[in-house]
Order: sequence, then structure tokens, then C-alpha cells
Amino acid sequence: MKIYTLIENTKPKGSAYLCEHGLSLYFERAKKRILFDTGSSDSFIYNATLLGIDLAKVDICVISHGHYDHIGGLSHFLDINKKAAVYMKRNAKRNLYTKKLFRLEQTGMPPSFFEKYGKRITFIDEDTEVASGVYAANIRKHRHYPQYSSMMYFEQDGKLVHDDLSHELFINIETGDGNVVLTGCAHHGLINILETAGEKYGKIYAVIGGFHLNGTKSFGIRIKKESHHEIRAIAKYFEKNGIRKIYTGHCTGEKPLEKLKMLSRTKKMQTGDIIKI
Repeated sequence: MKIYTLIENTKPKGSAYLCEHGLSLYFERAKKRILFDTGSSDSFIYNATLLGIDLAKVDICVISHGHYDHIGGLSHFLDINKKAAVYMKRNAKRNLYTKKLFRLEQTGMPPSFFEKYGKRITFIDEDTEVASGVYAANIRKHRHYPQYSSMMYFEQDGKLVHDDLSHELFINIETGDGNVVLTGCAHHGLINILETAGEKYGKIYAVIGGFHLNGTKSFGIRIKKESHHEIRAIAKYFEKNGIRKIYTGHCTGEKPLEKLKMLSRTKKMQTGDIIKI
């Protein structure tokens, strides 16, 4: 199986690809063409063309969570693809925000988006087999959430409420070597996601996506980044559970990525990469 990185924050130097703060992956399984997230804009469509992928032929699209850098390109995808089944958690429709010190940023899609495109979307609450051996799955809490999640909110009855993360899911792909887990931003925490996948589907062979270890910047100050202890815990989890292939980028952060590369088999992913599983 090949997983194509249609958009990521970075790209190889000198390449013709576009990059942006966002994530979009493409793969084929069980004779289905499947898209996972759509980045922030229509740039992933341009990159798909360079990679020889016709997104008009995609059969299934799964959105990992309701933040703009994963769902922002969905309207552009739906404009060129008239047939794909689109899946996301029901609470991805919420008005989502991130509070960075004294600044509040809207991070979800406006209600007008769902008014226009809602009929194309299947909103799910339970684990769903979207194709044979491919699951869009809920996440269980086994340990603490990452620090960044404390900055996330949604609007309820005109008030801001701490985000319960119920708009996030992951994809699990069954393969002969074990399960492949795809994450969007891992706001629940990567170990929570991997523990859930192991419980539900069995041994994990590979994990690909954003791990969100870098926190964020506010007024030039880096805040809510994960500790070296947490990064070591993730690396130990990889080794203890025999996870053979690990590819990450997007929201993981350069410094956490370098630490993971030193401690485990982790590799950096970039726009245009074709990951062979």
C-alpha cells in the first residue's frame, strides 16, 4: 500500500509542490480511493495532479476533526468531486476556537459551510467501517491529554466551553503486517490514539500523521509544548509495542521531531512524499 502526502507544512527544497499549514493524505484500499483530510485550501488538489492522482475519482473522504487546517479544503474537493462519501464526527460542526493567551482564534468552519455542503456529508458518532478493513474510529482516554488541548474551546449557548475533543477521530487500516493508524493532529494525545487502536483492532504496524507536540506561539512566546518526558514516553511506546514505521510532520514540530528521530524509528514526512507500507 502507498500513502501519498498531498499537503503538509513543508516540501522538498526546489520541488514544484505547494505547502501550507495543513495535512491531506491519499491511499487506495479494497478497490476504493480514499482521501484523509483536505488541508487548509485547494493546494492539495494541485499537488495531487502533480502526483498523478485524479481527486474527482475519489470514493471516500474522511475528515479527522473540525479544524480549518484539515477541513478547509473540503469545499474545493466537493466542487470537483460529485460522488465521494464524506465522513466526519457530528461535533465537527461546532463553532471551534483556540485561546492563545489573550487572543481568541476561530479554528473551525463557519455555519455557512455546513449549510451549503451538509447534504454531502455523513455525520457519525460511532466507529464506522468506511471501506472493507478501513475504519473511522473514536478515541478513548487512557491517560492525560496534551497540553495544547487545554487551549481549545467550542461555543455553546453563547458561551465558550472547553473542547471535549469529541469532533476528532482516527483512521485504522487493516493490513497483512498489522494495522496502520492515520492521525490528523492527535489532540487526544498520540498514546491515547494508539492504545485505542490496539484495543479495537490489534497490533499496530505503522502510524502516520500529525502528533501535535510543539504547542503554539502567542506574541512570539512558545506555549503549551510537550515536555521531553512526554516525547520519551511516546518513543518508548513505539518500541514497547513494536511499531515499525512512524512518519510525522504538520503539527508535530521540528524540535520534538528531532527528539523522536533520535529515540525511535520516526521519519519526517513532507508534501509529495509517497510512503510505502
